[in-house]
Amino acid sequence: MTADATATVPGGSRGLLRVLAAAGALGTLGPVAAVAYGQGVGPATFSAIRAAIGATIFGVLLLARLQPSVRLTRLAPRQRATLAAAALINGATNLVLFFAFGAMAVGLVMAVYYLYPVFVALLSAALGRERLTPVRVAALAIACAGLVLVLGGQLEPGAHATLGGIALAAAAALCQAIYLTVIRGGFDDVPGVQATTVVLLGGLTVSGLAAFLLEGAGGVGAWIVSPTAWIALACAGTVGALPKVWVMGGVRAIGSARAALALLTEPLVAVVVAALVLGQRLTVSELAGGAAILLAVMLVRRTGGLAGEPSAASPSPELVRADPG
Repeated sequence: MTADATATVPGGSRGLLRVLAAAGALGTLGPVAAVAYGQGVGPATFSAIRAAIGATIFGVLLLARLQPSVRLTRLAPRQRATLAAAALINGATNLVLFFAFGAMAVGLVMAVYYLYPVFVALLSAALGRERLTPVRVAALAIACAGLVLVLGGQLEPGAHATLGGIALAAAAALCQAIYLTVIRGGFDDVPGVQATTVVLLGGLTVSGLAAFLLEGAGGVGAWIVSPTAWIALACAGTVGALPKVWVMGGVRAIGSARAALALLTEPLVAVVVAALVLGQRLTVSELAGGAAILLAVMLVRRTGGLAGEPSAASPSPELVRADPG
């Protein structure tokens, strides 16, 4: 049997490290997107090309049988439906965020969006998958406080919240929470790379349609011959897309709620990368917020929160193999 790059592994530490590594890589997306936008690439086009690059790379690996795959037609109907839903929900998350950025300041949008770990914790508790313990509640509170400190410095003077912007950002947070919840146990017979490929194809479909409807022919502008734009797009499609497979593997290993909390390190990485790449200065509040987020992650880890929870179902042995389908 070919080893799956994201199969559930024993030990929560490895799963946590996968999620933290993914958060670090995905945290580069903001600064990279800023570079691409500066070259004239539209947000929907950026999202679509990012998904296309990532899906193509994973698709080549699957076709070359360098990663295991299964025939999706052999899956139970529930698993096929859940996988399709995950792909569409992930694509919808990016699209709703795109609209939210147009309705409210980016810093305010992200402050609402990054509340998704709270939704994940509530959903996981409601489904009986992960207990909502006092330690986890405290960790969420500390992480949210740290998030406010990290993102607060990104707000422009005079930025105001709007009802539409808040609603859209909250909808994106709910979509992300549902995605992180369903990928645990929803389609465990599908190896991680193959499942992530389907998810990226869903993002390509949703973002590509949005780019066509909202940007039209104007989506292809002077950036098409800009090396800087293509370097940014290449970074987004690799460093900013491929780590999604680590997210899936991490969720399968440590659970949705813990993975969501660990993913809050993503905005911290984004702030640090922006300071290094774009010359933005780190403030004391941002550093303090980052420390709080890391403390929350370590609090859950050191209190034994990574053990003793219901685990996701193991993949069926007859399905997890290299298969040309």
